[in-house]
Amino acid sequence: MIFGEPAPTQADLRFSIFGIPVRVHPFFWLIAVLLGMRVPNAQALLIWVAAVFVGVLVHELGHAVVMRRFGFQPWITLYGLGGLASYQPGYGRRPPDTWGQVFISAAGPLAGFLMAAVIIALMAAAGVGVMWRIGAPTGVMAIPTDIFVNPTLTRVVFNLLFVTIVYGVLNLMPIYPLDGGQIARELFLRFNPRTGIHHSLMLSIVTAGGLALMMVLNGEIFLTVFFGFLAYSSFNMMQNYQAGGGWR
Repeated sequence: MIFGEPAPTQADLRFSIFGIPVRVHPFFWLIAVLLGMRVPNAQALLIWVAAVFVGVLVHELGHAVVMRRFGFQPWITLYGLGGLASYQPGYGRRPPDTWGQVFISAAGPLAGFLMAAVIIALMAAAGVGVMWRIGAPTGVMAIPTDIFVNPTLTRVVFNLLFVTIVYGVLNLMPIYPLDGGQIARELFLRFNPRTGIHHSLMLSIVTAGGLALMMVLNGEIFLTVFFGFLAYSSFNMMQNYQAGGGWR
């Protein structure tokens, strides 16, 4: 959910999972803490940050695993509001075609949804019910209707479901640079290479602007600023694209 890979720092956390290098920039932890400032205590904040870390990592692993299936060498960077899965095409390999790119972009949210499905299945096996909530500002949300024996476990489950489902749905919005924006760009280019970029950016501006307005009406200041910034960024991208000789 970021525009480019940040420069390495001495404070980066580095490890590998399934042979895929992972780097966690310190801004990732800072933004996760800021997003969780409404939680009631330090333990709840720690659980929230851990859930964001796991949820975003699973999301990026979805992208990276599919990249590797195409024969590329991926790596993951967690930074700011999300993360970035990148790959080196390598000698003699072409980038994936339209449907391959769509598959790579969709794999992140799908990995999160799969994790949520596993959690809900385990809840059902334990006799814990789930209530589905649909509407602004979170879109779709699954909420446990029962309290586990351990309240801490209840909070862990709730946060993981929130991150995997809500963030997954938001990522599928056709807005640059979210996964949905990448999917929209590839599909527009597939069916109209001449105007595809322009139309996908127009869709991004309208969608992000509409969501920003919706968040204003719901009193969600952070999400208003977030989607407003993405609408403004898409507008600038369209202006630069046209100035650089793109479709007019």
